Amino acid sequence: MRQFDRWLATLCVATLALPCLGADNLQFSGTLLAPPVCQVSDQGGRLEVRFKGNIAISRIDGERYRQAIPYQIECPGASNAPVTWHMRLTLKGAYAHFDPTALKTSELDLGIKVLLGGTALIPGEPRDIDFNTAALPALEAVPVKLAGAALRSIEFTASALLMAELY
Repeated sequence: MRQFDRWLATLCVATLALPCLGADNLQFSGTLLAPPVCQVSDQGGRLEVRFKGNIAISRIDGERYRQAIPYQIECPGASNAPVTWHMRLTLKGAYAHFDPTALKTSELDLGIKVLLGGTALIPGEPRDIDFNTAALPALEAVPVKLAGAALRSIEFTASALLMAELY
C-alpha cells in the first residue's frame, strides 16, 4: 500500500507542474472603442409634428393626413472612428390600446403610427438602419383610429422618444 501512495503522490506533483509549462506563450491585447452618443433632433430642437389643417374623423384611414417628420441624427466623432458603426432606432412610448404599432394619444381611440421608410416603427422594437447622414430613411406620422370609433371634435396630443444608438 505504501508503494501505491508514493506512486500517487509523484503522479500528482508531476501533473501540477504541467499547466505551468508555457503559461506565458499566449498573450491577448486590444483597444476598446465606445460608440459616440447620438442626438436626434430637428436642427438642434425638438421634433414637432403639427398635422396640417383639420383632420376629418370619418377620413382617418392610416394613409390620409400622412405628415413628414423632420429629423437629423448627429453622432459627433462617428465618422472619424477607425470602425464602421451600425445604427439602431427605437421609438419609446406607450402604444394605442387598439394597435400595438401606433402611439397612444390623449384621445382613447386615436393613435399615431410612425413610419420609417414606409413601414411602421413599432414602439419599443429597435430597428436597424443604414447609417448615412446624407440619406436617412423618411420618417412620417399618420393618424389611425379604432375601427368604428366615434371620436369627438377635439385637439389631441401624443409624445414619444426617438433614440438612435450606434453599435
